[in-house]
Amino acid sequence: MRFIAAAVPFADRWYFDQVLAGAADRAHAHATAVRVVVHAPGPRAHRLVAEDFAQQLEDRDCIGALSVQFDIDAEDAQLLRSDHPVVVIGGRSGGLPSVFIDDAAAARQATEHLLALGHVRIAHLAGYTTAPDDFAMRGDRVRGYSAAMGAAGFEEISQIVPSGFEYGDARRAAVRLLSGADRPTAVFAVSDEVAFAVLDAAAELGLAVPRDVSVIGVDDHEDAERRGLTTIAQHPRALGRAAAARLFGETQNDQQRHEVELVLRASTDVPRGHQPHTRRGVLGRLFGAAPRPRR
Repeated sequence: MRFIAAAVPFADRWYFDQVLAGAADRAHAHATAVRVVVHAPGPRAHRLVAEDFAQQLEDRDCIGALSVQFDIDAEDAQLLRSDHPVVVIGGRSGGLPSVFIDDAAAARQATEHLLALGHVRIAHLAGYTTAPDDFAMRGDRVRGYSAAMGAAGFEEISQIVPSGFEYGDARRAAVRLLSGADRPTAVFAVSDEVAFAVLDAAAELGLAVPRDVSVIGVDDHEDAERRGLTTIAQHPRALGRAAAARLFGETQNDQQRHEVELVLRASTDVPRGHQPHTRRGVLGRLFGAAPRPRR
């Protein structure tokens, strides 16, 4: 049976499950399976992915490959120049076709939302910021957060906090972050799953969201609405469908950027004791009025 080779860094994670489900949607229409291999993130993961793909692409039943969030550099890409296409979803593509969101812009939009509400002490719970992994996403989101803080004149008080992407690591990092007397009034989490850990850490410490701390994430995870989480929504299932469509030649666009959207819910509000007129001059010029929540 024909198949698509797919590589992901994690199993049983919402984002990756959604991407693969989207790819399977298109593959099913072409009587094709999706064969998934999990490569743990690490300094050589991108090369292992490229080598694995190069081998699988030699199989006459393999019609192409999908690299999900692994950075592929130009040297890796040379291994993958074949008659079968390889599409990168997220991350650096080494010149291969790619489907992605602008992670820096998404992070900047999240941070600007908090700034527009009047927050100044905004921390970014950033996932692995120094670990040797292969995710351009986390670095791009740090860059977007830093750009927004710098543009608002708050670069010196920006706070980038490393944590794991796993719930336990993120919750422990959030507890430490929110335990101090000078805790931030708002947290931008690198993903919704990390944001859920922040919400739980706040509850553990007796802090009310958003009265004591506002929280925003990225993804629009399936549990985000139930938990009242403000987020920057992306659509990973659509990313998977678009990438698979490129493999099947349904599209020829080699660089497909998908848009994101700010979805306002109950987890963000003006900071406690905020006087709107005190920040209207600077922030109003930068960002305009805060958007109204969608109901």
